[in-house]
Amino acid sequence: MERNQSNMTDVRVEESHVDLAAKWIISSGIQSDQGGFFAWFNLQDKSYSYLYSEITGYGITSLLFLYKIFGEKAFIDKAEQAADWIISKSIHSCGGVKTRLYEDNKKADKRYCFTGGKIFSFDTGIVLYGIINLYKLTRKAKYLQISESLADFIIDKMHQQDGTLSPIYDAKIGETIETEDKWSNQQSGFHAKVSMGLADLYGIKRNDKYRDVAVKLCEYAVTTQEESGRFITDNTDKTTHLHPHCYAAEGLWYTGTLLKITSFIESANKATVWALENTATNGINELYYPLTKTFSTSQRSDIIAQVLRLGIIFSIGSKTDELKSVLLGYQYSGEDVGQKGGFLYDKESQCVNSWCTMFAMQALASYQHRDIILEKEQLTYLLI
Repeated sequence: MERNQSNMTDVRVEESHVDLAAKWIISSGIQSDQGGFFAWFNLQDKSYSYLYSEITGYGITSLLFLYKIFGEKAFIDKAEQAADWIISKSIHSCGGVKTRLYEDNKKADKRYCFTGGKIFSFDTGIVLYGIINLYKLTRKAKYLQISESLADFIIDKMHQQDGTLSPIYDAKIGETIETEDKWSNQQSGFHAKVSMGLADLYGIKRNDKYRDVAVKLCEYAVTTQEESGRFITDNTDKTTHLHPHCYAAEGLWYTGTLLKITSFIESANKATVWALENTATNGINELYYPLTKTFSTSQRSDIIAQVLRLGIIFSIGSKTDELKSVLLGYQYSGEDVGQKGGFLYDKESQCVNSWCTMFAMQALASYQHRDIILEKEQLTYLLI
């Protein structure tokens, strides 16, 4: 697969931490010439991973957010390239979004590869959110059309009577499935983030089915929240993984704000307070075990960025300075000049990670550009 090695001469980017991350997103090669985004770049063997539909959805929203900051049309052009890759390569005939496109099918994970037929509701929802926001900016009919198609797939094929989303649709057998081996393969509160694109689409089309399902996803998410504020993210052991915990809070805040449902916003605020109150001395630990009331020692930059971003959204400033400093410790500044500015997945990783960089870029930009956050009540703030 060819790599997109733009020299970014058409985009004004200075050398702050935010600007370096922006430059990495647009010119490092993490976005292929086809438009799709790779999951990461491996510093050791200088290779790119698979192309990833979910992350391409985040890529669209990231580029739109960067356009808001810098005002350069090149960001819109690249967002359209990403959306057009989704439309031409990633949409399955069933209507949902395929997950990962591997360069070598022999090395592909059959659970997630394009040819496996497994469609994830979360991936489809993230792509919906990116493309509907691209439509809001460009007003190109094809983006509205594909947004409606993705939303209808989510509602018709994945949404259940109890308000949940089935995590996986097996297109080969035409049925939804669920496994308990991982939080992302379960019906869970993190699907509240799928409500964001549905709520945006409702704002354009005023079709109540989009609003109703968005609300039901958020209502279900609230039922998975403990009094302490934490969301149970694994139905088997009742643990809380901070990554989907933040997804739930993000979806509740965004949809609650857009649809003016105060209880959703309060739930998201409560989740944010819990995460910040359990901040470790050097960041955010990844996993909480309720039986022992302890956390794992593992940390990831995407989670740190998510908690920092939520803290800024809710103006909880007591620990945001500390988290910002911790997050900057993950920004790559090594010998590979082309990867400078991207964010490592964790401290041991040799991979500069796409979604970690996107989340970190927005968290740092939100910290730096408080005027963007002040507009959040009008939802001009794009949540990556």
